[in-house]
Amino acid sequence: MILIIDNGSQYTHLIKRTCRDLGYDSETIYAKADIKLFEDYVKRGISKIIISGGPNSVYNDQDSVGANVCAKIRDSKLKTPLLGICYGHQMIAHIWGAKVARGTSAEYGLGEVLIDDKDMIFKGIPRKLKVWASHYDEVKEVPNGFVKLAHSEICAIEAMRHQKLPIFSVQFHPEVWHTEHGEDIIKNFIEGTNELGGI
Repeated sequence: MILIIDNGSQYTHLIKRTCRDLGYDSETIYAKADIKLFEDYVKRGISKIIISGGPNSVYNDQDSVGANVCAKIRDSKLKTPLLGICYGHQMIAHIWGAKVARGTSAEYGLGEVLIDDKDMIFKGIPRKLKVWASHYDEVKEVPNGFVKLAHSEICAIEAMRHQKLPIFSVQFHPEVWHTEHGEDIIKNFIEGTNELGGI
């Protein structure tokens, strides 16, 4: 089962639909839910975690489920593959110690992303992608232990992954149909981390 942490994005339901279309069960919990609810899902067995986008700043959500999940994985108290989308991308960077701040230009609508390192989540995907973006803040530096996977003219770090752990994140929205090969990106995360096993 894939657990989706909803940070208030208008697109969270599309993540769930994409998982369903790919043949995977998923459940959604709200980011402000009691952390005990998340722990109950862990006991039941979750195979992947996806942290959705959202309108807030990561600096205002220190006690959210997403922040707690990232901290648990960072501290090796949880061994589950993780994908962050938009706000989720920023939360991963923040919890791993990198700076997140207002971008020089907000991204809303279609933009072009250039893939620097195909890695696992961009397997079989062209090096230039039209993607759907919706954010003010952005990741300003790659956290220690991570590598950059993609950039755009507006945002230097459009995607990244941990060098050793199955942790991936993207600034844009692969769940939105406007994003080229978006379903393939989510599929690559789900099925690629199946092959990698747990953390």
